[in-house]
Amino acid sequence: MSIRAKISEIVSCKADAVWSVADIAYSDYKNDFSCAIVIAQRYSYFLTEAEYDEEKYNTILLETTRNLNKKIGSLKILLDSYQIKNYVPAAVQNDEKNLRVPFSFKEAAVHAGLGWIGKSDVLVTKKFGPRVRLGAILLDYPFLTCAKPIKKSFCGDCQVCIKACPDQALYGIDWNPGLTREDLIDYKLCNLKRSGFFMEYGRKSACGHCILVCPWGLSTAK
Repeated sequence: MSIRAKISEIVSCKADAVWSVADIAYSDYKNDFSCAIVIAQRYSYFLTEAEYDEEKYNTILLETTRNLNKKIGSLKILLDSYQIKNYVPAAVQNDEKNLRVPFSFKEAAVHAGLGWIGKSDVLVTKKFGPRVRLGAILLDYPFLTCAKPIKKSFCGDCQVCIKACPDQALYGIDWNPGLTREDLIDYKLCNLKRSGFFMEYGRKSACGHCILVCPWGLSTAK
């Protein structure tokens, strides 16, 4: 069995995730790693906007992240067994002011051809829509074929996520690779509103209204 087949067996054997390989020559890690395996893990449970409950939605995010991390861990064991240099970048922000992570899974997913950036500034996949958690593992292994990046949005004239945002933080701009996060969303306002949860819950609000209403992936969301 090829290493690519073994990766597929780990990641997508339950048809609950999609994955691909991104060339990371664009990133700060380009001198140490040649590519990244990027995974979009489907939400563990389908929650409609009509059924929305913040605590329930946060639980779904946590469960999905656990499922994703198990796969990332198994991939690391596989790569280590082949003595392939690899690294799992942190998923948490190291810059609360600018809300940046050392390695953007969202950007990597676009380069891996898994999806595009929606008007809500989240990754949208054709199969699962935006109802996914993203993860990646960097590796120095030039023998995996990298996908072609997605370079356009498929959101079209849809505005449902714009209307669903409770804080009106989305600008309704159709993404292309030349745009920045600041062109799509008032991320500081979004973060400020979500941070209001800290006083009572000790964490940011999961929110997610813009994700749950997205029509992409509804047929496979369940």
